[in-house]
Amino acid sequence: MSIALYDLGHDEREIERLQLQATIIAGVTRRLIAECRIAPGMRVLDLGCGAGDVSMLLAEAIGPSGSVIAVDREPRAIEAARHRADAAGYRQVDFIIGSDQNLPVSGPFDAVFGRYVLIHQQDPVAFVRHAAAAVRCGGIVAFHELALDVMGHSSPPLQLFERICRCLREASRALRPHYDIATRLVACFEDAGLPAPHLLWESLAGDHASPSLRLLALTYRSMLPHIQRLGLAPADDGDPTTLGDL
Repeated sequence: MSIALYDLGHDEREIERLQLQATIIAGVTRRLIAECRIAPGMRVLDLGCGAGDVSMLLAEAIGPSGSVIAVDREPRAIEAARHRADAAGYRQVDFIIGSDQNLPVSGPFDAVFGRYVLIHQQDPVAFVRHAAAAVRCGGIVAFHELALDVMGHSSPPLQLFERICRCLREASRALRPHYDIATRLVACFEDAGLPAPHLLWESLAGDHASPSLRLLALTYRSMLPHIQRLGLAPADDGDPTTLGDL
């Protein structure tokens, strides 16, 4: 299975961005976990766990009688995740440095979960197939992905906001061969030999005080080296780091 590297790195600024993102979409992820019927006592595999936000939401769902095995290939992310889970009192989560290609743990699991991981894969079908192989017969395979093609609209229109979103979409298309995987999940599951998934679609909305504006500014700042390298037009009619002040 071919896997793409995470293209935004894992420095302190990026971990801050990931944690803000996790705070904003925590409700969406909790609802997906509940819809999947991930329940107390289950053994769950969290793929691409990053700084541990999804792992801790899964720990809430499975309770102290269950267990979460959380895997990420980036040591700095795993270190941050361990500290955060320990501070929050989640003893049922085990964070492991490892590749999704060669999982350092054995199954079967009751469920496998991944948030914003398929978008980074060179071969998402192979990734889903590999993930499903770790789950018991009749178990749960769930992925939460971002629909980049439909993000970035404001009413009334904010020129800087919409230009930043356009730059991010164009950079994602260039960097990630499956940037649109969220809209192709049914085909992805079927090509992996799995039943068609049950789909949920949620859209976040906010006003000028929404933390989503700060998240957008942080994402733009993280992506800016790629935007410049690709020769895409930057959002230069304002300072994107002050987007939240509009």
